[in-house]
Amino acid sequence: MPTITDQHRALIGQESEPRPAGYQVTPAMARFWCEMVEDANPVYFDEAYARATWLGGVFAPPAMLQTWGMQPPWPPQPEADERPRLELEGCDTTIATNSVLEYYLPLRYGDTLTQTSHITTIGDEKTTRLGVGHFYSTVTTYRNQFGQVVGTHTFTLFTYRPHAPGAAK
Repeated sequence: MPTITDQHRALIGQESEPRPAGYQVTPAMARFWCEMVEDANPVYFDEAYARATWLGGVFAPPAMLQTWGMQPPWPPQPEADERPRLELEGCDTTIATNSVLEYYLPLRYGDTLTQTSHITTIGDEKTTRLGVGHFYSTVTTYRNQFGQVVGTHTFTLFTYRPHAPGAAK
C-alpha cells in the first residue's frame, strides 16, 4: 500500500520558486483562442465598447489564465513542469479529478506573468474503482508584472496503484 511519510507531509505548503509564464498576454493569442472556442465577447478587442464597462478598457479572456502559464511544447523543457507532484512508491498512475480557476484581476494585453505552485493537501489512503492511492491538491498562483495576484488554479489529482487485472474492485 502507498504510505504517506513525514517527508511527503513536509511538501505541503512548500512554494516553488517563481517562474515566468510561458507566454506574454497578447491579443493575437487571445484572438486565436476566442476563435477556437467561439467567444465573441467584444470586451476583449473592442476598445470603445470595453472603455464603457467597469473595466475601462480591453482585457484578455479570463479563462485563458492557465494558457498563458503553460510552457511552450517545443523545445522540450522537462524542468519546466507546471506543478508539484506527489511521488509515492508503487503509485505509477495519476489522474486529474477536479480543477478550479479563480480570477482576481483582469489581464491586460502586454502583461507578463509569473507563477508559483505548492501542494495544499494530501488525503488519506483511498481505494477506488481505479486502484489504491491518495488524492492531493495543488495551487498555482499567477502574478502580473507588478506582483499582484491575478488568479489561482487549484488542481486535485489522484495518484494510485491500479488494481491488478481481474482483481475485485
